[in-house]
Amino acid sequence: MPDIYTYCLMIANVLANHPIHSLARAEASFATFLSFIPLLTESFTLKLSYAGEKNENEDGEEKEEKEVKNLPIRKRGPTLKWAYISAIQYLFKGWLIVLQNSEFIVEVMNYAIDFGQITIVMISSFMQMVFSTPFGDREEISSPLPDREIFKEILMKIGSFSSYFLDEMLPKVYTILAETLEEFLSTLETGMSMEDLEDFRENMHWIILIIGHVLVEEDEDRNYVWQSKLLVHYEDMVEKKSIDIDKYASYMEACINTPQLLTDPSEVDLLMKIIGTVFAWCSIEDILLKDHGITAINVELCGTSLWCTKRLLSAIGLHIQKSNKKSQLAEVSENITQILVDFALQKAFRIFDIMPNERKTCMDAVELLAALAQALYCETSKSTFLFSYLSAIKTDQILVRSSLLKVLLQIGSIIDDEAQQKTLYEMILIPIRTKFISMCENSLETDEKFDDLLDCFCAVTHGTQKCFAEFLFAYLKPVLKYSVPLLSVYKNTAIIISAVLQFFDCLTKRLYVYCDNHQDMVFIYEVLLSVIQTYEKHQKERYKNLDDKDKTSELVFLFEILTNTLDKRSQPVNLSTGKIEFVENRSRIVLAAWNMIIRVMQPELFKIPLLRKSFYRFLRCSTEMAPECMVKFSRENLTIFVEYLKNGLQLDNEKDDLLCNLKDRFEKEISINSALAIAHLGTYFAKHTRNDTTMKVFSLVIEPTFATCLNALWQEDALSSATSAALYSLLCCDEDGCKTCVKNLLSHEANHPNRTILRTAFRTLTFLGPGKHPEKCEKRKFHGRLKQFLIDIEGLLVVE
Repeated sequence: MPDIYTYCLMIANVLANHPIHSLARAEASFATFLSFIPLLTESFTLKLSYAGEKNENEDGEEKEEKEVKNLPIRKRGPTLKWAYISAIQYLFKGWLIVLQNSEFIVEVMNYAIDFGQITIVMISSFMQMVFSTPFGDREEISSPLPDREIFKEILMKIGSFSSYFLDEMLPKVYTILAETLEEFLSTLETGMSMEDLEDFRENMHWIILIIGHVLVEEDEDRNYVWQSKLLVHYEDMVEKKSIDIDKYASYMEACINTPQLLTDPSEVDLLMKIIGTVFAWCSIEDILLKDHGITAINVELCGTSLWCTKRLLSAIGLHIQKSNKKSQLAEVSENITQILVDFALQKAFRIFDIMPNERKTCMDAVELLAALAQALYCETSKSTFLFSYLSAIKTDQILVRSSLLKVLLQIGSIIDDEAQQKTLYEMILIPIRTKFISMCENSLETDEKFDDLLDCFCAVTHGTQKCFAEFLFAYLKPVLKYSVPLLSVYKNTAIIISAVLQFFDCLTKRLYVYCDNHQDMVFIYEVLLSVIQTYEKHQKERYKNLDDKDKTSELVFLFEILTNTLDKRSQPVNLSTGKIEFVENRSRIVLAAWNMIIRVMQPELFKIPLLRKSFYRFLRCSTEMAPECMVKFSRENLTIFVEYLKNGLQLDNEKDDLLCNLKDRFEKEISINSALAIAHLGTYFAKHTRNDTTMKVFSLVIEPTFATCLNALWQEDALSSATSAALYSLLCCDEDGCKTCVKNLLSHEANHPNRTILRTAFRTLTFLGPGKHPEKCEKRKFHGRLKQFLIDIEGLLVVE
């Protein structure tokens, strides 16, 4: 099997990495090469199905015993399964390239190739495989991923294949869907064995998965949209067929309200019949759940139904938003969207009501609501059922509560009535806050749900928009107040400490929505200062026994909180003067943070790439937004801080091979941030008076900054720009120190032969006109001089 797998990979790579016109020159050999793809596809789909049969037979007695107790067992050999799936993926990848170039291939070949027939056979092979009896077992799943993820690449390719042959595929898909559903409805009256019921559920699961990909694709922004070729096909189809737009609404209502009476009206086009039949099935599923509870449905199939509904409604809504008035599909869709949206809301909220403990299915329902809020927000906000559903929902019983809250806030933001919006928010949010405050005030209360409640508050901050920032911040204010003491009360409980820090990370990521209200910003700054001070007070001793994983997690959260707080977008501005407000507040936070960081940071933590990256991002932000803090450092702390700057400049600081390979992602960014931090501080010191002690310590970065500039291969990139700015700012704030560094370089014995040339080059590089000019235009000029300097001294200067 490994050899065949490699062969399939080779087929895909040959087609992907070589121009088709060069391959087609092989003439007869190329045709033989192409014929392998459908042959191997058919073979592997059969083997994938047979793997289940073989494994089932081998289980023998175990199967018979389990059939008595549970449902029929249909096992596949997991190792073979994954190998066959991967092989089919590569074959489908190669065939899609062939289809994309089919017109050219037909031109250069001496005989015709029926691409349509071959493609339909390949798709049919896969469909027969997933519809076969041993396949699609819900019992044996070694991966927690659903089929829609396991087979995603194959299903996407089937969708792309189908778009080339919609005349054949749409009728085929509709016939399979309608006949399967009709067969199910007919057996509801006569009775159905458990085995037949499982077969039906399995088949319907795969039919809906295939429909979801045949009709809908993901665009580059990961939105669900109609297959591009389907739009062209639809317009051609309705031109040839007599349709009555007024009939569509009644057809969809019949599909949803009386799904047991399937109809096939000639006035409705094929695409809408497929959509209507899918919704008919979803309605049947909803009725079964309502009348008989969760035992009457299959949870996996229910998730697939929600998934397909989400894709279809998203495609409908986004097409209406983007289409012009001439689009027949948009005109037809507008007639049915409110009907479909009302039903989708009903189905989603039914899931939350009856099966709140089914995490995956509830998550699918949440994603369906998110699609409605994004693609069909007008119809969603106008739904006469929306407010009653929102009023009745019990969020505390739902496992995916935080994800649901994000979507409910999103839906709340599209309701036109402001009073209704506030009422909705209060109904949903106030009980959560009340419970949180009660738990904080009652020390006897268990702490197991603190992290869940804080996650809900993260959802609130995530869903906050500018228009409701004031209202939602008033809601969050007591939460912020009560969250800080948790760092003290539960100082030895890592889960709660992380949950509190994550909450403040979420809050500070959205600071820009609150920055217009200066009073709120003052409160936030005070709370953040308390967070830093409380964390330092109670965690310093704990760090001695805390493992590196927990240390890293907490420190990364802290660095993110601080970096977010210093983000330029989040700075309150005085509208009268245009000046940034509350500089002193942020300065106190930064100073407290650095005093804490210097105490708790240990050298071995810098070997962790993510923490190292977050640390140097904060270092750069703090020197840009609050450089005055560095002047307030003690000499000892300033010396440590300067060491951080020097270490950050060293591109080859780590010799580990893995870290060297990740240099572009981590080390380069760290060097850029360190250089920019030096540039910010140098500019600040050039413009402001400073004491000799501070400058004496800060001047220690001059030599490593020079070395970084001189050793680097010149490239017009962010790193060269940052190091150039750092060197220029140092020249402006400490010209004598820079000249001393140059003298030391020239005094090296190895530089004696070229000293005259080097001295002239350095003099040109370090020349400053009257006064110090750390402005952008001067920095750009220096950047050009440095580039020319490096060219002039290439091969002449020895740095070490």
